[in-house]
Amino acid sequence: MKRLGYTRYVAQGGDWGAGVVEAMARQAPAGLLGIHINLPATFPPDAAEAIASGGPAPAGLSEKERAEFDALRNFLKNGGWTYLTMMSWRPQAVGYGLTDSPAGLAGWMLVHGGFGKWKYGKDPKQSPTRDDVLDNSSLYWLTNTAVSGARLYWENREENLISATAQKTDEIKIPVAITVFPDDDLYRAPETWARRAFPSLIYFHEADRGGHFAAWEEPQLFSDEVRAAFRSLR
Repeated sequence: MKRLGYTRYVAQGGDWGAGVVEAMARQAPAGLLGIHINLPATFPPDAAEAIASGGPAPAGLSEKERAEFDALRNFLKNGGWTYLTMMSWRPQAVGYGLTDSPAGLAGWMLVHGGFGKWKYGKDPKQSPTRDDVLDNSSLYWLTNTAVSGARLYWENREENLISATAQKTDEIKIPVAITVFPDDDLYRAPETWARRAFPSLIYFHEADRGGHFAAWEEPQLFSDEVRAAFRSLR
């Protein structure tokens, strides 16, 4: 950022980008004023252990916390991370099919849970449009980067993007802002867990629409959230 001429800046990330900006926040490089996340690492260690072991939910969960605990457990039971698991362990094998056929590539991308409520362009009011999705797929196809994109999962296969412990959120001292989007199929962080995970949390908001690909689906709403999150840091 310094080479680009910026001495003060902020960073935003969701999905893998969330892990990136959380790492930046831990390192706290000069000039980084704060971060905004839309897939925050807030899942607490006792809840994570209960899911990993198959044991009962931790005692004392609020109604909202219990709802998210149950939602994540069901998500995993129903194969929600199968997509991630395949690329985490066999990215090259997956890649042969992705680079052999543009239809195969599109089919693989569209099984991502973030497309769970997408209507394949049949609803003209829905974002992203069919052309948006075709454009995005074309970027992978024309640059032949499906395999290198999948290797990101393999290279970080031991990472857990939503675990507060794994992402060492207690080490983050700079301001943190979070927006939760209601249709994110993976995880919707309760505010109580967010405040426990990030002691320097300055902004938390639950948007009224948007999913896992919020910046793509709701660009205006997303940009409004980022502006609101960082307003106090100007």
